[in-house]
Amino acid sequence: MKFFENILILFFAILFFASPAFSKVITEFVPSLSISGEYTDNYFRTEDDKDDEYMTIYGAELSFGVIGQKGNLFLTYAPEYTDHNEFSENDFWRHEAAINGSYQATRNTSLTFSERFVRDLNQSVRTNNFKEHDTNDTSVGIVHQFGKRDSFGINYTYSFDLYDEANLDEFKRHNPSAFFGYWFSPKWGFDTNLSYSNTKYDISINDPETWSGDIRLLRMINRHLDIYAKYAQSSTDQDLGSYDIYHPSIGFDWRPTDDSGILLGIGVLFQNWDIADDYDKERFFLDLDMYKRFDFTRRSSLSITGTTGYGDVDPTAASLGFNIFGQAGFFYRYQLLKNLATDISGSYRVNQYEEVGFVDRTDNTLELGAGLVWTPLRWLSIDLSYSFIDFDTDAVARDDYQENIGMLTFRFTPSQPVRFEGDSPRRSLENKLFTPR
Repeated sequence: MKFFENILILFFAILFFASPAFSKVITEFVPSLSISGEYTDNYFRTEDDKDDEYMTIYGAELSFGVIGQKGNLFLTYAPEYTDHNEFSENDFWRHEAAINGSYQATRNTSLTFSERFVRDLNQSVRTNNFKEHDTNDTSVGIVHQFGKRDSFGINYTYSFDLYDEANLDEFKRHNPSAFFGYWFSPKWGFDTNLSYSNTKYDISINDPETWSGDIRLLRMINRHLDIYAKYAQSSTDQDLGSYDIYHPSIGFDWRPTDDSGILLGIGVLFQNWDIADDYDKERFFLDLDMYKRFDFTRRSSLSITGTTGYGDVDPTAASLGFNIFGQAGFFYRYQLLKNLATDISGSYRVNQYEEVGFVDRTDNTLELGAGLVWTPLRWLSIDLSYSFIDFDTDAVARDDYQENIGMLTFRFTPSQPVRFEGDSPRRSLENKLFTPR
């Protein structure tokens, strides 16, 4: 497992030893342990002939953080072993490692780096079979701000999904991108994005190359609210059918804080295939990018989130190609007692895969959950949770299914570890609601 490449070692060697950013630092190392018991009434996620299973999961996390005057570095490593009661052939060591760093090169220029590697055994979105595979996402970027609301930046991301056995979903992907935003008067401005992606599959010859870009004309209503007119276009070149997308829209962008708000736009999505005009489509499309937390009282809060989008590759089912998705969810927490809280959550996600000639599939996933969190000691928490999953698909290779999951977890943490600032409340919520099990 070659996780840390030479370029990564060099990058952080320079960051630590050649930069004054780390002349005065705060460091923290926090280990934590957990043990969980999980029960499912539909282990193989089938429509009929369901098998239940009980699993014991032993986990640990090593968290290391360094915060300096101009830079920071966060590393985590989380191994986890799952011991099955009935299906011991799926006993497995899961490994997750992540590294995130940032450096404030100048007052207005920042550099970022991140890498996340996961070794996992899970059920394929495409076929529902258990597969062992390695996933990795590496990103490096630079952002420069030259005005109160004016900025530009570039980013490069490399990702892969590698399987132990030959698999149609195995891929490697390069994705450079750039953005630019400028306000040419107090009330009027624009922003634009440009990106290129190149995906190579291990088996398929349908390696897509996509150029995409968009531009928005912005009109400021007040310091928290903008209205916009947007035009987006992308062009995908691939062996099994190239296509172009044209997407005009209008909407508003309300941002009461840096990490919350609602972007909502309405428009039309035109998709033109080069195979034949009969495959061309146009459809109403709702742009949505929403996150908001409501603190009703000192004891109760509600967080909501929602996103829509489309792209040439869905990393969870790469070989299915072009997809349109939408997802929305909520998480409500009520503090019953000082050390006892309850929560209720729900999420819904739809994925529509369309590759002319070989894929026409729609998946709908509804998940509801409830839980209790008891913290009898500062270093001990006990979580009891229940989840219900309802999956519906028109794919020939997969069944519809329903699943009930119960879990009891004991977590031992001597103190709260420092966290990468990218672990925002929104990202934490979406990981909880939408990450495939």
